[in-house]
Amino acid sequence: MKDGHAYAAMPIPALYRWFAGEADPTSPTWGALSRWIAADGLLCARLDSLPGRKRQPNLFLAALRYHGAPTLTGGPAFTAWVDEHWDALRATILARATQTNEPGRCAVLAPLLAGLPQPIALLEAGASAGLCLIPDRYRYRDPSGRVEAGSRAASDAPVLECVVAGAPAGHPRDLVVAFRAGLDANPLSAGDPDDARWLRALVWPGEDAREARLAAALEVAALDPPPVRRGRLPGDLGAFLADGIARAAAVGATPVLTHSATLAYLARPERDAVVDTLRRAGVRWVSYEGPTVLTSLRGRLPDDARPHFVVALDGEPVARCSPHGAWVEWFARP
Repeated sequence: MKDGHAYAAMPIPALYRWFAGEADPTSPTWGALSRWIAADGLLCARLDSLPGRKRQPNLFLAALRYHGAPTLTGGPAFTAWVDEHWDALRATILARATQTNEPGRCAVLAPLLAGLPQPIALLEAGASAGLCLIPDRYRYRDPSGRVEAGSRAASDAPVLECVVAGAPAGHPRDLVVAFRAGLDANPLSAGDPDDARWLRALVWPGEDAREARLAAALEVAALDPPPVRRGRLPGDLGAFLADGIARAAAVGATPVLTHSATLAYLARPERDAVVDTLRRAGVRWVSYEGPTVLTSLRGRLPDDARPHFVVALDGEPVARCSPHGAWVEWFARP
């Protein structure tokens, strides 16, 4: 069956020109390099040899950082280095996936999860190394500037910051996680130096604060890594949910499934299958995705020129926010 995802179907020059526009606001380095790649016919042909969704620009660019490319500026020296290291780059691209697992999103997720009946059994699809499975182990700066600790946060836990508009459903201090588990096609371990190196390579050049936050979150997760099982969406989701629901019942917890910047990597029919599985399972469902990712959310949000993601609870939009949790606008609750 032909893969209809844009990463598989779009011509490489167009794909890298598109990615340049995505990267420009926070990573001019990736923006400039991506435009140079789009204009280099020989390199485009090489990248076009990658299979299916492995043509994703961020996979190649992250592999450059992972393997220590000495220059991230297009030109003869860059081309020569890629030629020399292509076999290693290709092997990494084929073995790895974009699993950014941004902990900053917990500044948005934690208050929403805290507004549900406590305690909760926290389940995550696309969990990577589980950094979004431990929202109760971070600290948060509230709109007044005061630092509020999660219920299991150490005194030196990372402080996540978010510019807040509107009223959140709860407070991170009230979030109690009785059980947590993740599902991922390629589980990572926060305590594995190589996995940590890959996750840091996925952060775009110029996003220094974000990389520092990721490193701090990896240290927290490594102390008591949340369990993440291997499985793919949508096929393995049903069994994962059934197990999570049973474990939640055993400890008297509310089962909640979250996913953030995960479904965009699936083709539209696969995304819709995930949503159908979630609705039939009857769990509480928190999505944190781009505004067009979920079919059911299209056209249901006010226009906004700012790039944003949408947070929804049980399929109903409750906020819009930045992709990495730097700001959130909570909608008025009925």
